[in-house]
Amino acid sequence: MKEVEEIELQDVDLFAEYLEFQMLPGIIQSAAQTVLPGIGKAEWTPTKFTLDLEFPGQIETIEFIRSNGKKAVIGGEKVPPFYNFLGLDKRNPNPPLVTYDVFDMGSKMMLPKPIKQEYEEVLGDPAEWAKFAVNKFGAECITFHSLEIDPAMGDAPVSQSVKYLEDILQAVDVPVIIGCSGNKEKDVELFKVTAAATESEVLMLSAADKATWEEVIPLAVKYDHNCLLWTSLDLNNQIKMNKDALELGLPKNRIVMDPTCATLGYGMEYSFSIYQRMRIAGLLGETDLAYPISGGTTNAWGAREAWMSEKQAPQWGLRQYRGPIWEIINALSLTLVGLDLAMMFHPVAAKHVKEITSQFFEEIPKHLESKGYYDWVSARIKK
Repeated sequence: MKEVEEIELQDVDLFAEYLEFQMLPGIIQSAAQTVLPGIGKAEWTPTKFTLDLEFPGQIETIEFIRSNGKKAVIGGEKVPPFYNFLGLDKRNPNPPLVTYDVFDMGSKMMLPKPIKQEYEEVLGDPAEWAKFAVNKFGAECITFHSLEIDPAMGDAPVSQSVKYLEDILQAVDVPVIIGCSGNKEKDVELFKVTAAATESEVLMLSAADKATWEEVIPLAVKYDHNCLLWTSLDLNNQIKMNKDALELGLPKNRIVMDPTCATLGYGMEYSFSIYQRMRIAGLLGETDLAYPISGGTTNAWGAREAWMSEKQAPQWGLRQYRGPIWEIINALSLTLVGLDLAMMFHPVAAKHVKEITSQFFEEIPKHLESKGYYDWVSARIKK
């Protein structure tokens, strides 16, 4: 058996007091640790930073136009948000727009104390509320919400909302977004009347969703208003609704998307991801998503961390600052990934978001224009 390398036994019983295996020497590997060769001195490889990604798409430009000529513009992006370092030939034309919330039943609402303190004198009059937001805080746009028409909130007649809206349009010269109550039947009725009553303006109906789009979108088409298309954190549903709107005759420059703004601590990362995917897809040429994006950052006040009193949660600090900061973080986070229209509640929070995004949007100093993004590390800032 000298020539045999392997023996395989099957169905064999061994009876032995001792069993001995003998391994022949010669191929037993040494267990000694291998000594690795020394590593020479590392040298830097010369390289040059480049941003090769191109953005062939462009986001639609949406205008809100008052009959007096006053307007606000969103969209038109050619590159991701705040990509000002690419040079003046590749910068976005319009900064994010902040719109201030006004409600028809402000004096009856259980508002967080920090908001109530700012608007306390005008909560009972929507027109005065809107005027106060414009004159004191510099609001460039107003969103008027008609909650009281909801049967669960008072079942007020739609004519009341129309009167409030007309008063607001008389009180301020900035664009106004027509909000609704959330009750599908009453909202369609509301949009039928308000869209017709504001035919001389280019406002926005907010919003059409999966239950109302077939009735609301034709109203925007008929009276030449923008239309907010609302979905619930679902990219495919947003694409479908955008396509449906086009089939109903809504022009591309009248579409604004709202994929839902989840609040900080309660799912904001989902909104962040959806907003980012939408904006990048639009810039890369996906025309079904090449529209401005809106977000109800007012939702931040739904988080208990924003409204809970110091007595209930002393470890969280002063609610006076905590609440507005919560809303600011919500809005700023989403502007970084494509938010074009921030619907906000606390006036100081809204003002700060406008100021901060305006600073992000400022032009590059003239002496840095030629440097582009390549030499920003070694560039000196001249004061």
